[in-house]
Amino acid sequence: MEKETLYKFFDGKASREEKDAIRAWLEASPENEKELFREREFFDAMILSGSGKEADKGKKARPFYMIAMLELMKIAAVFAITIACGTYYYTSEIQKIGQTMNTITVPSGQRVNLTLPDGTNVWLNARSELRYPAVFTGDRREIILDGEGYFEVTHNVEKPFIVQTSKCNVEVLGTKFNVEAYSDSEDFCTSLMEGSVRVSSTKNPSMNLVLTPNHQASLVDGQLQAKLISDFDLFRWKEGLICFKNMDFKQLMARFEKCYGIRIIIENQQVGDYVCSGKFRISDGIDNALRILQRDAKYTFERNKDESVVYIK
Repeated sequence: MEKETLYKFFDGKASREEKDAIRAWLEASPENEKELFREREFFDAMILSGSGKEADKGKKARPFYMIAMLELMKIAAVFAITIACGTYYYTSEIQKIGQTMNTITVPSGQRVNLTLPDGTNVWLNARSELRYPAVFTGDRREIILDGEGYFEVTHNVEKPFIVQTSKCNVEVLGTKFNVEAYSDSEDFCTSLMEGSVRVSSTKNPSMNLVLTPNHQASLVDGQLQAKLISDFDLFRWKEGLICFKNMDFKQLMARFEKCYGIRIIIENQQVGDYVCSGKFRISDGIDNALRILQRDAKYTFERNKDESVVYIK
């Protein structure tokens, strides 16, 4: 990082783009943070040293030993003030940046891919919201998820990555996993592809379990239970697909509700237990999916006036 840019930041004159560049530079390496503190100390020392020179103008000449003593005292004072004030000032600035939370909200029927400040890659499913800090400070990387997300976490043994949801928290060091935890649903599920994760209940942190690859943890009657992942196609929502295999009609409609943010009421009880397999492109919409399913399951469907509810008749 160029010193001129850092000095502008210390002086409160850096542009938004320059602040973003400094933030990214800090996250790149712990050594960069140390270098920034060194430059801050030097910057404050220059300011204080310059002030001292201005104050000495017009004063009577002093003996050499007195000048030397004064200079040593000045250096000591500069060092002390720099440590006490300069470091505190910059730490406060970094904390302010870290406290700034970004929020990503995904509309119904869509998905979003983004990269977090630490390099972690995230896919967010429809109707999901993710809150994360502008900079990960401290000894933990914490984010808040409402919905479904697939994470490829950048490994950092010194800073565990924690996904907080309304039901359970998921803690990792570096791994690939899927979390489904919509706040308007009782369901919770974490599925692990690579690495290792610890899942713990938000209501009872002592209730936790550690997952190994190809396993998933779910809440069943309020208890965390682990089992093998039976169908990896379920996670192809990242590709814009809803995949289902030997799924009954009620379960499939529940997935449609999550994806499209719409309520589905099944009035035709004959199709409730209809088992089906296939895949739909999310962008084609729910009406298209329901029309295709009509070929095998005999039903009709209609919406209410504001189109927030679909009735299966």
